[in-house]
Amino acid sequence: MKTDIATIITCFNRKNKTLACLKHLYEACAQYNVHHQTSETIELTVFLTDDGCTDGTAEAVKAEFCDKNIHIIKGNGQCYWAGGMRLAWKEALKASTPWEYYLLINDDTMVVPNVFEELISTHNYVLETTGKAGIYSGITCDIMDDTKITYGGEKFKSNIKGDSFSVKPSDTPKMVDLTNANILLIPKQVVEKIGIFHEGYIHGGADYDYSLTAQRNNIPTFATAHVCGKCEFDHMNGKSEIDRLISMSFKERKKYIMHPTHADKDYLLLIKRNLPKRYIFCWILRKIRLYLPYLYKQICIMRKLEDYK
Repeated sequence: MKTDIATIITCFNRKNKTLACLKHLYEACAQYNVHHQTSETIELTVFLTDDGCTDGTAEAVKAEFCDKNIHIIKGNGQCYWAGGMRLAWKEALKASTPWEYYLLINDDTMVVPNVFEELISTHNYVLETTGKAGIYSGITCDIMDDTKITYGGEKFKSNIKGDSFSVKPSDTPKMVDLTNANILLIPKQVVEKIGIFHEGYIHGGADYDYSLTAQRNNIPTFATAHVCGKCEFDHMNGKSEIDRLISMSFKERKKYIMHPTHADKDYLLLIKRNLPKRYIFCWILRKIRLYLPYLYKQICIMRKLEDYK
Protein backbone atom coordinates (compact mmCIF):
# COMPACT_ATOMS: atom_id res chain seq x y z
CA MET A 1 0.00 0.00 0.00
CA LYS A 2 1.27 3.48 -0.90
CA THR A 3 0.70 6.76 0.94
CA ASP A 4 0.96 9.88 -1.23
CA ILE A 5 2.42 12.98 0.41
CA ALA A 6 2.50 16.41 -1.25
CA THR A 7 5.57 18.25 -0.01
CA ILE A 8 5.27 22.05 -0.01
CA ILE A 9 8.43 24.22 -0.15
CA THR A 10 9.32 27.75 -1.21
CA CYS A 11 12.81 29.05 -1.93
CA PHE A 12 14.68 32.23 -2.73
CA ASN A 13 18.42 32.22 -3.47
CA ARG A 14 19.46 29.53 -0.99
CA LYS A 15 20.52 26.94 -3.54
CA ASN A 16 22.82 24.89 -1.33
CA LYS A 17 20.33 24.84 1.55
CA THR A 18 17.48 23.89 -0.76
CA LEU A 19 19.52 21.03 -2.25
CA ALA A 20 20.52 19.81 1.22
CA CYS A 21 16.90 19.97 2.37
CA LEU A 22 15.71 17.83 -0.54
CA LYS A 23 18.62 15.39 -0.19
CA HIS A 24 17.82 14.70 3.47
CA LEU A 25 14.11 14.48 2.69
CA TYR A 26 14.54 11.84 -0.01
CA GLU A 27 17.03 9.87 2.08
CA ALA A 28 14.54 9.76 4.96
CA CYS A 29 11.79 8.67 2.58
CA ALA A 30 13.98 5.86 1.22
CA GLN A 31 14.83 4.68 4.74
CA TYR A 32 11.17 4.66 5.76
CA ASN A 33 10.22 2.64 2.68
CA VAL A 34 12.95 0.05 3.33
CA HIS A 35 11.63 -0.47 6.86
CA HIS A 36 7.98 -0.57 5.77
CA GLN A 37 8.16 -2.28 2.39
CA THR A 38 5.88 -5.10 3.54
CA SER A 39 3.24 -2.75 4.95
CA GLU A 40 2.88 0.85 3.80
CA THR A 41 5.40 2.89 1.82
CA ILE A 42 5.28 6.61 1.10
CA GLU A 43 5.52 8.45 -2.19
CA LEU A 44 6.74 12.05 -2.12
CA THR A 45 5.75 14.63 -4.70
CA VAL A 46 7.46 17.98 -4.19
CA PHE A 47 5.85 21.30 -5.10
CA LEU A 48 8.59 23.93 -4.96
CA THR A 49 8.04 27.65 -5.47
CA ASP A 50 11.06 29.35 -7.04
CA ASP A 51 10.32 32.95 -6.08
CA GLY A 52 12.61 34.67 -8.55
CA CYS A 53 15.86 32.92 -7.61
CA THR A 54 18.92 34.27 -9.41
CA ASP A 55 21.40 31.71 -8.04
CA GLY A 56 20.31 28.80 -10.25
CA THR A 57 18.30 26.98 -7.58
CA ALA A 58 15.66 25.62 -9.97
CA GLU A 59 18.22 24.40 -12.48
CA ALA A 60 20.29 22.74 -9.75
CA VAL A 61 17.22 20.99 -8.31
CA LYS A 62 16.26 19.66 -11.76
CA ALA A 63 19.79 18.39 -12.36
CA GLU A 64 20.32 16.87 -8.90
CA PHE A 65 16.91 15.22 -8.60
CA CYS A 66 16.07 14.48 -12.23
CA ASP A 67 14.57 11.12 -11.25
CA LYS A 68 12.20 12.61 -8.64
CA ASN A 69 8.69 13.96 -9.00
CA ILE A 70 9.32 17.67 -8.42
CA HIS A 71 7.05 20.42 -9.72
CA ILE A 72 8.74 23.83 -9.81
CA ILE A 73 6.36 26.78 -9.74
CA LYS A 74 7.67 30.18 -10.77
CA GLY A 75 6.92 33.05 -8.38
CA ASN A 76 7.14 36.73 -9.26
CA GLY A 77 9.89 37.52 -6.75
CA GLN A 78 7.40 39.11 -4.36
CA CYS A 79 5.79 36.00 -2.85
CA TYR A 80 7.98 35.87 0.25
CA TRP A 81 7.51 32.88 2.57
CA ALA A 82 3.75 32.75 3.13
CA GLY A 83 2.95 33.65 -0.47
CA GLY A 84 5.42 31.12 -1.83
CA MET A 85 4.01 28.35 0.34
CA ARG A 86 0.45 29.19 -0.74
CA LEU A 87 1.47 29.15 -4.40
CA ALA A 88 3.03 25.69 -4.12
CA TRP A 89 0.16 24.40 -1.98
CA LYS A 90 -2.45 25.57 -4.50
CA GLU A 91 -0.55 23.73 -7.23
CA ALA A 92 -0.66 20.55 -5.16
CA LEU A 93 -4.42 20.94 -4.74
CA LYS A 94 -4.84 21.06 -8.53
CA ALA A 95 -3.27 17.62 -8.92
CA SER A 96 -5.47 14.58 -9.41
CA THR A 97 -3.50 12.58 -6.83
CA PRO A 98 -5.50 11.82 -3.66
CA TRP A 99 -2.95 13.13 -1.13
CA GLU A 100 -3.08 11.57 2.34
CA TYR A 101 -0.88 14.29 3.82
CA TYR A 102 0.63 17.65 3.02
CA LEU A 103 4.16 18.11 4.37
CA LEU A 104 5.23 21.73 4.76
CA ILE A 105 8.96 22.19 5.15
CA ASN A 106 11.41 25.11 5.15
CA ASP A 107 14.19 24.85 2.61
CA ASP A 108 16.80 25.48 5.34
CA THR A 109 15.64 22.44 7.33
CA MET A 110 17.44 19.11 7.17
CA VAL A 111 15.20 16.30 8.39
CA VAL A 112 16.56 13.41 10.44
CA PRO A 113 16.49 9.88 8.95
CA ASN A 114 13.46 8.77 11.01
CA VAL A 115 11.36 11.89 10.43
CA PHE A 116 8.52 10.01 8.75
CA GLU A 117 8.31 7.43 11.53
CA GLU A 118 8.14 10.31 14.00
CA LEU A 119 5.47 12.27 12.14
CA ILE A 120 3.26 9.31 11.31
CA SER A 121 3.53 7.91 14.83
CA THR A 122 2.45 11.35 16.10
CA HIS A 123 -0.56 11.18 13.79
CA ASN A 124 -1.46 7.74 15.13
CA TYR A 125 -1.00 8.91 18.72
CA VAL A 126 -3.31 11.88 18.20
CA LEU A 127 -5.94 9.69 16.52
CA GLU A 128 -5.82 7.26 19.44
CA THR A 129 -5.93 9.91 22.18
CA THR A 130 -8.34 12.45 20.65
CA GLY A 131 -10.21 10.50 18.01
CA LYS A 132 -9.36 13.18 15.43
CA ALA A 133 -6.71 13.97 12.86
CA GLY A 134 -4.63 17.00 13.83
CA ILE A 135 -1.65 18.99 12.60
CA TYR A 136 1.83 17.97 13.71
CA SER A 137 4.88 20.18 13.99
CA GLY A 138 8.25 18.46 13.95
CA ILE A 139 10.66 19.76 16.57
CA THR A 140 13.96 21.04 15.17
CA CYS A 141 17.29 21.61 16.88
CA ASP A 142 20.32 23.74 16.12
CA ILE A 143 22.66 22.42 13.43
CA MET A 144 25.66 22.47 15.79
CA ASP A 145 23.93 21.78 19.11
CA ASP A 146 21.36 18.97 19.38
CA THR A 147 20.25 20.19 22.81
CA LYS A 148 19.25 23.64 21.54
CA ILE A 149 15.66 23.58 20.28
CA THR A 150 15.02 26.08 17.48
CA TYR A 151 11.48 25.45 16.18
CA GLY A 152 8.49 23.15 16.65
CA GLY A 153 5.53 23.91 18.87
CA GLU A 154 4.86 26.62 21.44
CA LYS A 155 2.51 27.03 24.38
CA PHE A 156 1.20 30.34 25.66
CA LYS A 157 2.59 31.44 29.02
CA SER A 158 -0.28 33.89 29.34
CA ASN A 159 -3.32 34.42 27.15
CA ILE A 160 -3.35 38.04 28.30
CA LYS A 161 0.24 38.88 27.40
CA GLY A 162 0.34 36.49 24.46
CA ASP A 163 3.95 35.42 25.08
CA SER A 164 4.90 31.77 24.60
CA PHE A 165 7.62 29.17 25.13
CA SER A 166 8.89 26.31 22.97
CA VAL A 167 8.10 22.76 24.01
CA LYS A 168 11.02 20.40 24.52
CA PRO A 169 11.37 16.79 23.36
CA SER A 170 9.57 14.35 25.65
CA ASP A 171 8.28 10.78 25.85
CA THR A 172 5.05 11.52 23.99
CA PRO A 173 3.78 14.18 21.56
CA LYS A 174 2.59 17.33 23.29
CA MET A 175 -0.44 19.49 22.56
CA VAL A 176 0.63 23.04 21.67
CA ASP A 177 -0.98 26.41 20.97
CA LEU A 178 1.27 27.44 18.08
CA THR A 179 3.02 25.41 15.39
CA ASN A 180 5.99 26.29 13.21
CA ALA A 181 5.96 25.06 9.63
CA ASN A 182 9.67 24.28 9.45
CA ILE A 183 8.34 20.72 9.47
CA LEU A 184 4.55 20.48 9.55
CA LEU A 185 2.48 17.43 8.61
CA ILE A 186 -1.16 18.08 7.77
CA PRO A 187 -3.60 15.23 7.02
CA LYS A 188 -5.99 15.67 4.10
CA GLN A 189 -9.02 15.85 6.44
CA VAL A 190 -7.65 19.04 7.97
CA VAL A 191 -7.12 20.77 4.62
CA GLU A 192 -10.59 19.71 3.52
CA LYS A 193 -11.99 21.42 6.62
CA ILE A 194 -9.94 24.63 7.00
CA GLY A 195 -8.10 25.03 3.70
CA ILE A 196 -4.56 26.35 3.38
CA PHE A 197 -2.72 29.44 4.66
CA HIS A 198 -4.84 32.60 4.86
CA GLU A 199 -4.41 34.87 1.84
CA GLY A 200 -3.62 37.95 3.94
CA TYR A 201 -0.16 36.86 5.09
CA ILE A 202 2.83 38.00 3.06
CA HIS A 203 5.77 36.49 4.91
CA GLY A 204 5.44 35.53 8.58
CA GLY A 205 2.65 34.46 10.89
CA ALA A 206 0.79 32.14 8.52
CA ASP A 207 1.88 28.98 10.33
CA TYR A 208 0.86 30.37 13.73
CA ASP A 209 -2.46 31.45 12.25
CA TYR A 210 -3.02 27.98 10.79
CA SER A 211 -2.64 26.27 14.16
CA LEU A 212 -4.97 28.77 15.84
CA THR A 213 -7.52 28.33 13.05
CA ALA A 214 -7.28 24.57 13.52
CA GLN A 215 -8.01 24.90 17.24
CA ARG A 216 -11.08 27.05 16.59
CA ASN A 217 -12.31 24.20 14.41
CA ASN A 218 -11.64 21.55 17.10
CA ILE A 219 -8.59 20.19 15.30
CA PRO A 220 -5.78 19.08 17.65
CA THR A 221 -2.38 20.78 17.28
CA PHE A 222 0.63 18.80 18.46
CA ALA A 223 4.42 18.87 18.45
CA THR A 224 6.30 15.63 17.97
CA ALA A 225 7.87 13.85 20.92
CA HIS A 226 11.36 13.88 19.43
CA VAL A 227 13.54 16.01 17.19
CA CYS A 228 12.63 15.67 13.51
CA GLY A 229 15.22 17.89 11.90
CA LYS A 230 17.97 20.47 12.16
CA CYS A 231 17.44 24.14 11.42
CA GLU A 232 19.33 27.21 12.53
CA PHE A 233 17.29 29.82 14.40
CA ASP A 234 17.75 32.77 12.07
CA HIS A 235 15.29 35.28 13.51
CA MET A 236 16.47 38.28 15.49
CA ASN A 237 15.12 38.12 19.03
CA GLY A 238 12.87 40.90 20.25
CA LYS A 239 15.46 42.49 22.53
CA SER A 240 18.04 42.76 19.76
CA GLU A 241 15.47 44.06 17.30
CA ILE A 242 14.19 46.84 19.56
CA ASP A 243 17.76 47.96 20.29
CA ARG A 244 18.37 48.03 16.56
CA LEU A 245 15.21 50.10 16.03
CA ILE A 246 16.31 52.54 18.74
CA SER A 247 19.61 53.08 16.92
CA MET A 248 17.84 53.91 13.63
CA SER A 249 16.54 57.21 12.37
CA PHE A 250 12.76 57.46 12.00
CA LYS A 251 13.08 57.13 8.22
CA GLU A 252 15.18 53.97 8.60
CA ARG A 253 12.75 52.53 11.16
CA LYS A 254 9.75 53.14 8.94
CA LYS A 255 11.47 51.51 5.97
CA TYR A 256 12.46 48.52 8.13
CA ILE A 257 8.96 48.03 9.56
CA MET A 258 7.34 48.36 6.13
CA HIS A 259 9.52 45.62 4.62
CA PRO A 260 7.59 42.32 4.22
CA THR A 261 10.14 40.21 6.09
CA HIS A 262 9.53 42.09 9.35
CA ALA A 263 6.36 44.07 8.68
CA ASP A 264 3.79 44.97 11.30
CA LYS A 265 1.08 43.99 8.79
CA ASP A 266 1.50 40.23 9.25
CA TYR A 267 1.78 40.52 13.04
CA LEU A 268 -1.32 42.69 13.37
CA LEU A 269 -3.30 40.42 11.04
CA LEU A 270 -2.39 37.48 13.26
CA ILE A 271 -3.63 39.35 16.33
CA LYS A 272 -6.80 40.62 14.64
CA ARG A 273 -7.80 37.16 13.41
CA ASN A 274 -6.93 35.21 16.53
CA LEU A 275 -6.78 37.55 19.54
CA PRO A 276 -9.23 40.29 18.49
CA LYS A 277 -9.68 41.67 22.01
CA ARG A 278 -5.97 42.53 22.06
CA TYR A 279 -5.89 44.10 18.60
CA ILE A 280 -6.29 47.78 19.54
CA PHE A 281 -3.77 47.43 22.37
CA CYS A 282 -1.25 45.73 20.07
CA TRP A 283 -1.84 48.29 17.31
CA ILE A 284 -1.08 51.13 19.73
CA LEU A 285 2.05 49.37 20.97
CA ARG A 286 3.27 48.89 17.41
CA LYS A 287 2.85 52.61 16.74
CA ILE A 288 4.83 53.37 19.91
CA ARG A 289 7.46 50.92 18.66
CA LEU A 290 7.72 52.90 15.43
CA TYR A 291 7.65 56.44 16.81
CA LEU A 292 9.08 55.95 20.33
CA PRO A 293 11.02 52.67 20.39
CA TYR A 294 12.78 53.45 23.68
CA LEU A 295 9.39 53.92 25.38
CA TYR A 296 8.24 50.65 23.81
CA LYS A 297 11.25 48.92 25.34
CA GLN A 298 10.43 50.31 28.79
CA ILE A 299 6.80 49.17 28.48
CA CYS A 300 7.94 45.64 27.62
CA ILE A 301 10.30 45.63 30.62
CA MET A 302 7.47 46.75 32.92
CA ARG A 303 5.18 44.05 31.49
CA LYS A 304 7.96 41.48 31.98
CA LEU A 305 7.83 40.37 28.37
CA GLU A 306 11.03 38.42 27.83
CA ASP A 307 11.02 38.77 24.04
CA TYR A 308 9.72 42.36 23.86
CA LYS A 309 6.59 41.48 21.88
